[in-house]
Amino acid sequence: MEDKLKKILSKAKKEIKNISSFEDLEKIRNKFLGRQKELSQILRGIKDLPKKEKPKIGKLGNEVRQKIERSIREKEKELNEEESPEVDIDLTIPGEKIEHGHLHPLTQFMRKVIDIFQRMGFEVVEGSEVESAKYNFDLLNIPKNHPARDMWDTYYVEPGQSILAKRQLARSKKSNKQEAISDLLLRTHTSPMQIRSMQKRKPPVRLIVPGRVFRHEATDASHETTFYQCEGLVIDQEVKVTDLIGTVQLFLKTLFGKKVKTRVRPHYYPFTEPSMDFDMSCLLCEGEGCRVCGQTGWLEMMGSGLVHPKVLKNMNVDPEKYTGFAFGMGIDRFMMLYYGIDDIRLSYQGDLRFLKQF
Repeated sequence: MEDKLKKILSKAKKEIKNISSFEDLEKIRNKFLGRQKELSQILRGIKDLPKKEKPKIGKLGNEVRQKIERSIREKEKELNEEESPEVDIDLTIPGEKIEHGHLHPLTQFMRKVIDIFQRMGFEVVEGSEVESAKYNFDLLNIPKNHPARDMWDTYYVEPGQSILAKRQLARSKKSNKQEAISDLLLRTHTSPMQIRSMQKRKPPVRLIVPGRVFRHEATDASHETTFYQCEGLVIDQEVKVTDLIGTVQLFLKTLFGKKVKTRVRPHYYPFTEPSMDFDMSCLLCEGEGCRVCGQTGWLEMMGSGLVHPKVLKNMNVDPEKYTGFAFGMGIDRFMMLYYGIDDIRLSYQGDLRFLKQF
């Protein structure tokens, strides 16, 4: 038995040495290490040997198998080296640049806006994108059947069709608030957080509410059904219109540069009184008039006003003691103006040619 094993090893090494292809090497592997071949049969027959010979023959059999396997691996390495052409590698050549993902331009710009307001002392709060009509309209002085509701084309949530709606309903039950599931909607503005924030706070407050909102309207270069807003709210004693104007002017000049000019125009918003719109001198034509600004030299930037006394009461804030102002801006349009983008839909198409520019 011992002689047979030694002969098998010697024969295997000799044949492996003369191999010149992987195909022939595989045949040798099967010839000597196959399950039905001589070496395997000898190893299986060890159990029938006398007790004294089993350890010696078993050890020798395993050594023979291991040496044959080692010889085959060495031959494989040798054949690989023969087949691989020699290539001169210049280790000083820089490697290919690995592309990394980055924040979406809307996210980048939103963070820029938030940073400015935080440096002005504003707190950042966020809220649910699924709201109730109570907070989205009623408590903001826009009761049911009020004509002002036509200003917001609203997506209502069908009962049981939205995970967010179910979460909102669970939150309402937990807080013992009666908010009917049929009155749930995709928020049309971030203003509901004015009321919700003041349920946990007492004046003075200074906060902003960045977030996504939804409007049911036709899409074009300047309109989308989904977009981002940033709401601002300040409540304190003796807050005046001049405080609002100074805050917005400081923000616009910090964002777009000190050379920009601003103006205010009276407007109507149901949750502020008085209400006004802020305009800024057009950055593209520097006030001379162009297609973007409608030849006026001015761009509408945001709506604002002093918080309506009824809204303050809904916040459990005494309008005889406190006053406040609020403002809201469309982040998408601000971002478009900042970067010179002419179509709002580009932000939502996922086109890498567009996104890689930022």
